[in-house]
Amino acid sequence: MKVLVHLQDYGDVQFRENEFAGTHGKSLRLEGFRIQIAPNINNLGLRYMAHLQGIGDVPFVNDGTFIGSRGQSRRLEGFAIELRGSQASNYNVFYMAHLEGIGNTQFFTNGQFCGTRGQSRRVEAILVQLQRK
Repeated sequence: MKVLVHLQDYGDVQFRENEFAGTHGKSLRLEGFRIQIAPNINNLGLRYMAHLQGIGDVPFVNDGTFIGSRGQSRRLEGFAIELRGSQASNYNVFYMAHLEGIGNTQFFTNGQFCGTRGQSRRVEAILVQLQRK
């Protein structure tokens, strides 16, 4: 997996697989992200949505598409990721977040919402893992 996040005070930052994308203990917000399966797996893709400050839920976009904002000081408050394609039944996508005032969440999977709505809590980091069943 390749995860790029737009991080407060840093801009776009690329992270490696199985690595928290963002920060812990620095009180910096994620403003958006882009996720790609790498290396590519034939007939397997992702789509993801986000819950953004002042906007609410943003519709699902396909992998490789940036979701969120840049330069608007708008925090990401939650997200969900789901698999698509004919190979989707052979894999699980697991993800978690580091949330303001809460810390690390549990792992969520296959389209479950991770984060908060209506609590004004920033997502400070995300971790995404793809596993074959």
